Amino acid sequence: MIFEMSSCGGCRTCEMACSFKHKGEFIPAISSIKILDKKNEPGFFVQLLEESEGQSSTCDGCKELEVPLCMEYCQKNEDLEKILKEFMEKTGPGEKERKKVGKVR
Repeated sequence: MIFEMSSCGGCRTCEMACSFKHKGEFIPAISSIKILDKKNEPGFFVQLLEESEGQSSTCDGCKELEVPLCMEYCQKNEDLEKILKEFMEKTGPGEKERKKVGKVR
């Protein structure tokens, strides 16, 4: 799922944090979050993976952590938090299950 995040500066620190969380290595290519360059204008899109792709895992919103690692290291984490919440609402468990596993902070 791809989201526009106009505040994203393209540092890709979120990709590094995500890959480390899932695989224990700093390899952005295997993260669940991808920062995509806009083709015909400045800025970036944020892609969160709904399904595993190659070595990349599905984004689970780091449900076992207090704060998702991508958010912890993002300089614009308030905007990223909105994106994660929307993503989890669209792809995560139903409301009854969400109460059991916790919400994205």
